Amino acid sequence: MALPQKMTTNKVLEQGTDSKNRILVVDDEAASRDLCQAFLESDGYIVETCDRVRKAIALLAVKKYDMVLTDLSMPELGGIELVKQVRYHYPHTSIVIMTAFGSVVSAVESMKAGAYDYITKPFPRDLLRATVRRCLESHNLKREISKMQSALYKQDKLAAVGSMAGAIAHRMRNPLSIIQMCAQYLATRIPSSEHIQVLQAIQEKVKTLESLTRDFVEYSRASRIRKSPEMIEKLADEVIRNVMPRCKIQNVKVMRQYQANLPQIPVDVDLIKEVMTNIIDNGLEAMKGAGKIIIQTKTDKTNQYLYLGITNTGAVLSAELQEKIFEPFFTTKSTGMGLGLAIVRQVIDGHGGRIHAVGDPKTNSTTFHIFLPMVNKPQ
Repeated sequence: MALPQKMTTNKVLEQGTDSKNRILVVDDEAASRDLCQAFLESDGYIVETCDRVRKAIALLAVKKYDMVLTDLSMPELGGIELVKQVRYHYPHTSIVIMTAFGSVVSAVESMKAGAYDYITKPFPRDLLRATVRRCLESHNLKREISKMQSALYKQDKLAAVGSMAGAIAHRMRNPLSIIQMCAQYLATRIPSSEHIQVLQAIQEKVKTLESLTRDFVEYSRASRIRKSPEMIEKLADEVIRNVMPRCKIQNVKVMRQYQANLPQIPVDVDLIKEVMTNIIDNGLEAMKGAGKIIIQTKTDKTNQYLYLGITNTGAVLSAELQEKIFEPFFTTKSTGMGLGLAIVRQVIDGHGGRIHAVGDPKTNSTTFHIFLPMVNKPQ
């Protein structure tokens, strides 16, 4: 059987590295490793190889693989030990065993230890391809189910928080209004400057609580979306007009990068404007001085989504905070409840879109990348 030509790393990347399954081949026989790598790369997989179990364990510690294809009998440590290590430390990585005819009993033992399947050497190309395909189909299905379960759990959690937040906020509003009115009344009747300072402190704290109450109400409202066809750049311009006074005070330049002739898309006007305002406000607070706010709109490569990018210079969002900032009640500020960006994500999710934030140390900036469907998506 002729050995297929190996795909270069660049070729693999051109085919879409992010969407391809990664496979680690472990075998002390160089010819067997090369053959497996050639067969699997010709099917579009990303394949790496090594000749010892200890090397495989070291690679698994620093790289993520969807599947390990390992020989059973090797010097030092054998394939069964690798199966045990993978199952214990990397339970989401699947394993297929390669074995000689005389080692079938051991191969069965390795399956009991957690391997997905085994194939006996020498094996035809089609058998290897079919076994790997079945293994990765099972692996990918389990991964998607896990993602769906996680998303459903998160959605239920957010819904519960939203319901509770709305109820608390409505109960708080009336007492806070009464406290505020009483403090204002007393301030007009008490001549002592010392007492007036106390009353002013009360009023300031009431304003803080009222702000938190508004956050609660907005969080509970974010799931109630009423869409209408709108020009996203028109909404962006309205938001820019509202934040411009603060930008001028802070010496921040606002730049627009709008693609021409964009279509209308179905959005909730008030909620999408709130999303943009919230992100810009966060950017202004993060840069703490002069800088730039850049707002970009365009269609994505698929023409299914409209892209809205909001960039602020002067502050870089760290990698460890890129997901945490969207969690309810997470905040790095000394004030506030940490609901602003949770509201943002809930609104975008409610539109059937997606959002993520990335910091770029090279440009000393942070960008919020938002993708909104061009047409209504079923919820």
